[in-house]
Amino acid sequence: MDQSFAETLRQRIVGEYAAQGYKRGWRLLYSPASVIDDADVAFIGLNPGGDIGDQSHAEFAMPHGSAYTHESWKGRPVGEEGLQRQVRHLFDRLECPAEDVLAGNLVPFRSSNWGSLEHRGTAVTFGTELWRDILDHARPRIIVAMGTVAAMHVRQLLDVREVEQVRVNWGPVTGTRGVAGGITFVGLPHLSRFPLFGRPESQASLDWLFRTSA
Repeated sequence: MDQSFAETLRQRIVGEYAAQGYKRGWRLLYSPASVIDDADVAFIGLNPGGDIGDQSHAEFAMPHGSAYTHESWKGRPVGEEGLQRQVRHLFDRLECPAEDVLAGNLVPFRSSNWGSLEHRGTAVTFGTELWRDILDHARPRIIVAMGTVAAMHVRQLLDVREVEQVRVNWGPVTGTRGVAGGITFVGLPHLSRFPLFGRPESQASLDWLFRTSA
């Protein structure tokens, strides 16, 4: 992999973390850094949650494997926390091994919830610029964003001007799909709150969102 590019990314995060006075830690990728060089699929959430991170979890990237398969979250057995299972179902649908997915946080800085993150506007601008460089380097064919806020900003980053929406049969909740520059964009609700995969009522909507034709 391009070690100099990865190190530059890491230094940018460390510098911004210090400049903004963050204290809860940071985390960028849930996959190995090697995926930055070439990834078919990208999966982007908003930011790492919780008051403090697990010291056994890598900050910049996984040494090997995927955090969705190789880590214990919230005291659950390795890979068995609900969000981990949902995301693995997503990767299975995309026929991409978890360790090959460019998976990470749009904003790498940790907060107990999004509303409590200080300097959110600056953080989003920083994260967007960071991911623009990452995606230009990796050039995935499909990018999935999880959560309303992350999906909005990733869509803007990709300049997806028109999206189609479909209800996922969970009240008014929707998924979105669009195409820009040959890249397919899919926006999903947060899978920890809305575990769509394996839910029969949402199957047709997921089939539509992840169809292979335009």
